[in-house]
Amino acid sequence: MTKLKKREVRFLDAFEDGSLPEENFDHKAHVYAAWCALRRYGDPAGRERFVAALRRFVDIHGAQSKYHDTITRAFLQIIADRSRDTAGWQTFRRSHAALVEHGMEELLKHYSRDLLFSDEARTGFVDPDLHPLPGQNHRREPRAGKGAGR
Repeated sequence: MTKLKKREVRFLDAFEDGSLPEENFDHKAHVYAAWCALRRYGDPAGRERFVAALRRFVDIHGAQSKYHDTITRAFLQIIADRSRDTAGWQTFRRSHAALVEHGMEELLKHYSRDLLFSDEARTGFVDPDLHPLPGQNHRREPRAGKGAGR
């Protein structure tokens, strides 16, 4: 666990209590909140706190249909893996600009579109079918007729 700067604490607190305006919670803010949670609470506690806060956030803002469990947890895995080697948010953001700016491209290195956007992946975490996530040493076997041979 690492001590956060005051602005990072304020942002994470607003996210966790749902007072952060929904329009201020874009992809970059998701990554920032996840990074802050992992730094503040450590891993794996930060992951679970982030997931609980995100579920609460979407409930408060009436956006339950936007929650996607696999996308959330896969991003957390990647962020946790990559945040180990950076001192602060600005360093992380510069070092991992593609993840912060265009995160879906990062996930699609690991998941086929068919699997990532399936109902199964939306409602619960599924392992990747293309390449393991950082820190994983296994990958899901392709579903028969879906993604086999890709």
